Amino acid sequence: MADHALSPARRAALAKVIRARIRALRDEISAALRQSGDSEASRLANHLEETDDEAVADLETAIEVAALEREVRELRAMEAAAARVQTPDYGRCEDCSADIPFERLQVAAAATRCVPCQARREHARGTDPVEAAVAEHARGTDHDQHTL
Repeated sequence: MADHALSPARRAALAKVIRARIRALRDEISAALRQSGDSEASRLANHLEETDDEAVADLETAIEVAALEREVRELRAMEAAAARVQTPDYGRCEDCSADIPFERLQVAAAATRCVPCQARREHARGTDPVEAAVAEHARGTDHDQHTL
């Protein structure tokens, strides 16, 4: 299939964005792992000292773990995008083969679906695309943004 949506210059710009995000994610993950120390127990102890409430400390720990897991998922998605960016399939919807708009790829470089297909997928899963986009934005991640 011919590649109409992405010129070489646009691919290069997206590759640069992807590389920068990969570096930032690796730095964030490394910093989080260094901060965590060797023992989960010491993290929980620190939380207990700060909050004096075991339930709150457990929740804070779970939130930190979830944030780290989300960053790792985004890193994997961005690494996959880096591998695809120079292939003819990058920028094409994996469901319908339509071109994914450049503007969407600028904010969600790892996107593999066009907006309509992504919305259908989220609807089938019982996820409201607007709520999902708001939640992603609130968490500060754009890897799965659905607003473009």
